[in-house]
This record gives sequence, C-alpha cells and structure tokens, in this order.
Amino acid sequence: MLGLANRHALLLFLIALSLVPTRSALAEEAASARQEEAEVFVDEVVITEQRLPTAGEDIRAVPSKVTVITAEDIRRSGAKTVQEALMQSTGIIMYNAVGNNFEQTIDLRGFNAQPVPGTTVFVDGVRLNQPDFNQINFDLIPLESIERIEILPGSSAIYGKNALGGVINIITKSGTEQRQATADVAFGSYGRQLYNANTGGPLGKFNYYANFSRELEDGYRDQSSARISRFVGKAGFRPSKATDLAVTYTYVKDRLEQAGSLPLSLAEQTPRANFTPGDFADREDNFVRFNGSQGLPLGFSVTANAFYRRLQQELFTVGQPFLVGGTNTVSRNLTDVESWGGVLQFGHEAAPFGMDNKLVLGGEFTRNDFGGSLLSVSDFGPFRSRSTTDEEIVAAYVQDTLNITSHLLLTGGLRYDRDELDFVDAIDPTKNARKVFDRVTPRAGITYLLAPRTSAYFSYSQGFRVPTNDELFASPPTSNPNLQAVRTNSFELGIKSNIQPWIDVAAALFLIDGSDEIFFVCDVCTGTDGENRNIDKTRRRGVEASLKARPNQFVDAAVNYTFTEAQFKTNFNASATEVVTNGNTLPLVPKNRLSVIGAVHPTKEWTVSLSGLYVSTQFLQNDLANRGPRLQGYFVLNGQVTYDRSVPGGRLRAFFMINNMLDNKYFTQGIFASNNITGGGLREAFVVPAPTITFYGGLSYRFESFPR
Repeated sequence: MLGLANRHALLLFLIALSLVPTRSALAEEAASARQEEAEVFVDEVVITEQRLPTAGEDIRAVPSKVTVITAEDIRRSGAKTVQEALMQSTGIIMYNAVGNNFEQTIDLRGFNAQPVPGTTVFVDGVRLNQPDFNQINFDLIPLESIERIEILPGSSAIYGKNALGGVINIITKSGTEQRQATADVAFGSYGRQLYNANTGGPLGKFNYYANFSRELEDGYRDQSSARISRFVGKAGFRPSKATDLAVTYTYVKDRLEQAGSLPLSLAEQTPRANFTPGDFADREDNFVRFNGSQGLPLGFSVTANAFYRRLQQELFTVGQPFLVGGTNTVSRNLTDVESWGGVLQFGHEAAPFGMDNKLVLGGEFTRNDFGGSLLSVSDFGPFRSRSTTDEEIVAAYVQDTLNITSHLLLTGGLRYDRDELDFVDAIDPTKNARKVFDRVTPRAGITYLLAPRTSAYFSYSQGFRVPTNDELFASPPTSNPNLQAVRTNSFELGIKSNIQPWIDVAAALFLIDGSDEIFFVCDVCTGTDGENRNIDKTRRRGVEASLKARPNQFVDAAVNYTFTEAQFKTNFNASATEVVTNGNTLPLVPKNRLSVIGAVHPTKEWTVSLSGLYVSTQFLQNDLANRGPRLQGYFVLNGQVTYDRSVPGGRLRAFFMINNMLDNKYFTQGIFASNNITGGGLREAFVVPAPTITFYGGLSYRFESFPR
C-alpha cells in the first residue's frame, strides 16, 4: 500500500500528465521555434566579490573558480534543502553523520569538518557559523528566501578566519521587483510535506518581502522526523539610486530527530533501524540584520551591516555504554548563543591614468556570548559541566583591483584579525582561561583576458582557523589550551571561457598546504583518553572542471567534476596502535566527484530533466592510518518533470520528482568505533544509510496582478 504522501505525489503526477500537450501541439511549438531562429545564450554571470557588495563583478575577471547558484537554479533543480542546492557543484565535500535529511555536512576542497568545518557561511554579509564549534546549521537558512548562492573556494583572506576551504556567500531576496505573492504545497515519501507562502514588491520608495514555510517529515530512518517552521520579513527603503537600506528578521523553530549511524552488518540488513534511539536537536533562532549602502560623489561609496542573533539549542544524545554490557550513556546539552556586531566598508572606483581601479577597505566587530550546560549519565555515574565564553573579534581589511591594461588585471588584499576568548568554568574556576589569536592574511591574484570571453588567472591567499572553544577549554582532558591557530597557503591556477554564446567552461588546479591542523591523538593511552594536538603538515590538491551548455531552446546540460587528494604530510601517533605516516589520506574525502545534469524542453511549458551524481570511495572517520576498508563509492540518479506556464493573473507550476531512481542502497558516511552493545567492544565500521527511491511532487501558483 502506498503511504499518504506517496498517494499525494502520485495524484500530482497524474494531474501533470493530463496537461501534456498533444503531438500536434508539439509540432506547432517546434515549428514556431524554428521560425524564431533566435540565438540562445548561457546566462551572463556576475558575483559580489567583496565582503559587502557594492556592484557586481564579471565572473571572468575574478581570480578564482567561483560558482553561482541563483534562485531560478534552485527552483529548477528541485532542491529541498540548502545542501541539496549545493551538492552538484565542484569542490563540495558532503556527508550525513546524523541520519536525517536536514543536517548534512557541507565543506569545500578536502576540508571535511573533521573535526571542525573549514568553510565559512555568510548570509547577507553576516557570518553564520556557530562560535562554539564553527558548525553550520543549514536547517536554519530558509531556502525559499535565497536570491543567490556564491561558492568562493580556497583560503579566503578577505572574508576572515576559519575559511580554509572557502566561503559560501548567501544573499537573500528583497521586494524590489514587481509585486507578487506565491503559494506552494508539496508532498513526498516518508511523510514529507512543504507549505510555503511568500509575497513581496515595491511600495513607492519602499519595498517589502515576507516568507513563511512549514516543513514536516517522518524520515526514512526510524526516529528521524523533522518539524521546521521558518519566517522571514524584510523591509527596504530606496529613496534614490544611490541609497539602499534594508532590515531583515528571520525566525526559525525546529525539532530534528537524529537516527545516527549503524553497525555495517545491521545497516546492510535493516537500513532503517536506529541503533541508539532517542537523539534529537531542538533549536530556536532569532536573527535581525540591517544592510545599507550609499553612493557618494567622485566614485566613493559606503556600505554597512549590523546584526543581532540569539540561538537557543538543546541536543539530547543516547550513546553506547562505556562498558560492554553496561547501560547506554545519556547526555543533555543546552546551549545559548547571543551575537551582535557589524561591518563598515568604504569603496572607491576611479580610472587613474586611464586604468580602472576598484578599492574597498573596511572594519568588522563581532561579540559572541555563549554558554552551555551538559549533564551526562553513564556507567561511571553522572558528569556535569557548565561554562560561559565571551568572544570579541576585531578585523580590518583592504582589497584593490587594478586594470593594468584592457587585458591584464591585478588583485591584492590584506586582512588583520584579532580574536579574544574568555572562558569561565562555573563548576571548577581553576579551568578559567583567556586566549588571544591574531593574524595578518594576504591575498593576491592576476587575471589575463585572453579574448573578450576567455580569461586565465593565478591566485595566492592565506587562511587561518582559530581553535574552537571545545578544542581549547570545554572537554578536559581532551581539550588543550596550548593549541596554535591552523594556517593555510592556497594556490590556484585556472581558466574560464564563454567559448560560444551558448557554452561556458571553467577549470582550475588548486593546492592548499596546511600547518598545525588540529586532530585528536593518543600516543600511549586507550579508550577515550588523549588530547587535541596540532599536526605539522597537511596538503590538499586537485582539479575542478565544469561545463554549462545550452545549444538551443530545447536542451541544456551541465557537467561538474572534482578530483581531490587530501593527505597528511607528517608522521604522528593517532593512538597507541595506530601510526599515521606521510602520504596517508584524510578520511571522508572522496577523490572523485562527478555530476551530470541534462534537461529537455519539448515546449515552453514542459521540462524533463535527469541528474546523476557519482562519489568515489572514502576512508572512514577515525581511520587516520588508512588500515580499514573504505566507504564504498555510489551513484545516484534523480529525475524530474516540470510544467510551468503563464495563466491569467499569474503563473502556475507543477512538478514531480523521483530521487534515487535506480533504488541503489548506499552509505553517505562511515566511522570506525567500538561496538559495546552487540559487538563485544570490538571496533567496527558504523555507517549512515541513505534513503532508497523516493517521490516528491508539488504545485505552485504565483499571483502577479494586483489592483492599484
């Protein structure tokens, strides 16, 4: 028997089939297209290649392989989360450690969030990573409110700390276009439901945008349900072309159950099982931000943002017993994060001696106050901790782009960061500590325009990551207050070309040398003892290539390929029996990722698309010495049919998706861990099963005619 959500999806698909045009209608459409003989172009791409954007920059002029994902790209892809919108892009490292559809981990260029994410995410110029462990809660970002996503790979000096793999820059929608209101509803397998409504538009010199969405899911795994409510409200004021002001409020309340990993033997037989049921995350996020820009005479401009954010989170975890045959460990962790700050940036555009020049300089201040309390009950009795941390970040930066000639561009940048953390342990004051990290990071690039639509570039930049609160203070004896900041040197050589108006290609070679990366190591001890330590050297290098083509109005396609080699470049003891040697591969970094996307448009209203993603084998988490079996590679094929047409007063859209069409059984993450419940304490592979074949379909109506 089909479930309720599957019946909804099947009904939507049958409705869509009833709207398929007849053969004669298809013939008339094709004849009309041939008569038009219009030239088809790949969309022109610009990016906001500054800490706070003032104007778009031609993507071919930027010395980096940048990827831009627009709201239209997200809509066409059928992505249901931010991670799904990103997953086909080059450079992405993605896996699911918690076992639900909303908390997949995203990182860039061989930085795999082990132990800490190496990618920084910004929303409207505000850093979204959590200050306690640098994690990114993508479930708190309303997908429906995103205007564009820019993926800026490689160590990013101009954006500041913790961006070792790169930056994901998210810009949200505003109401500066025509007035509209849109309602969406969608249903899918495993109780997936989406209800969404938004409206926006101009009101004289003012503009507005508002969005409310509600998502529900029972989940593929046992106890992996999701309940998410999101609201976004934005008010803008634009009295002139030179002035643009906006204030945005985002509220998110969610509860996500986390099914976690399974022993491999159990996962192969019963992939929907839950080995230690009961885990969940409960979050409430209030996020206010102000953005403004003002054009000034003589090519000057000023932009600014300010923000306040309050995030309250409860994590409840049921873990394995510490002792074989013991009782499960139960932990409840409450976290309260309060952040505020802002950025002030000045810009100047001029043409001294006939050479175009763009200069930006700015300053940033952020204050994070966060505290947490943990109660854990295990075979050894209860353990309690309670602490607070005050963090102050002060930064200044400058970047300049100079057109030496009409073909040659030079880019240079410099940033200074100072990060101070004051840690207070409410139970044991002897653990109180204060740490200060500061660093200057440069950036340099050269771009040569080989032809009007082709450019080659080389860039160099430095990055650094501050040790997190937990790595430094919060988890003795594993914490280590003597940790140094992680440092990287990033090199990139690439080419971009709009070979024909209908085809874009880009390719890049990258090399990132790391120093003092932080890993948990244990020289002579056993069990959970050990401490976080700096490891001398690591290296990531690879190739990224992409192609986007639209030869005519009936077909478009995209191909993205990434080769990544991530290695330790030093020897050290990971445990009493595990020795890591120069050349060992970092776990959870696949060497090969290939995505192919193709779409056919038989008429203006209909689109049929397929997308395939191949991910190669990976070493499991905790297998630093590469001694165990690998997580097997996998291939996923998704399909979608879309009907989209103008109707009186607005626009109607219907879609139907089949994900994992081949019903492949695969695992997206794996870890070596002791099995104290059924394995007698032996270490074995634990994996996180991915959903089998799933269905998803929905309807959307956009109102575009309003009485004046």
